[in-house]
Amino acid sequence: MKLLKNRAVAVLLAVLVVAGSTFLNTRIKLSEKCRRVEDGFYTSDSGSKSIYARLDSRLDAANGLWTILLDHDAEAAAELNKARSALLKAYDARDIPDMYDANYVLQKAFDDASSALSGVTLSASEADALHDYVITFAGAQRMIDESDYNDGVLTFMRSTYQRFPASFLAPLAGVKAPELFN
Repeated sequence: MKLLKNRAVAVLLAVLVVAGSTFLNTRIKLSEKCRRVEDGFYTSDSGSKSIYARLDSRLDAANGLWTILLDHDAEAAAELNKARSALLKAYDARDIPDMYDANYVLQKAFDDASSALSGVTLSASEADALHDYVITFAGAQRMIDESDYNDGVLTFMRSTYQRFPASFLAPLAGVKAPELFN
């Protein structure tokens, strides 16, 4: 009890309590704000699908193309499946930078697979399905490109995360910034 009456101990204890509550408050409140910004990647607004949902559409279209390709070019089908699996792995892991990279690789594999079918005689149903897959795949990418998710992340970073005191406290409190899709 006598120790707590010592002025230096009391000041040190007060500093520790204030610092601890500041870090805890930063961790809770700033983490929540970061999570809300990053949720924009995963959740759809009314009238607009999220990037995550658009990647799902691209995976579906790639899977459809793969099923057509199996009967006509096994090597191209294998490459497309490999690229599709990489995006699916990143998609399931909810790793935004890996999803971006895998989406880029899938684009090339999808284009190569579509080109492999350009000289092949397809049945009418296969040709119609191929057309639908290409339209869906391209449309989903266009919507991803037009998404305002990255703008929202950059705005949040400039207005909150990179401003003092958050810029100083966030790393100390272990708060990770929301990730860009690029």
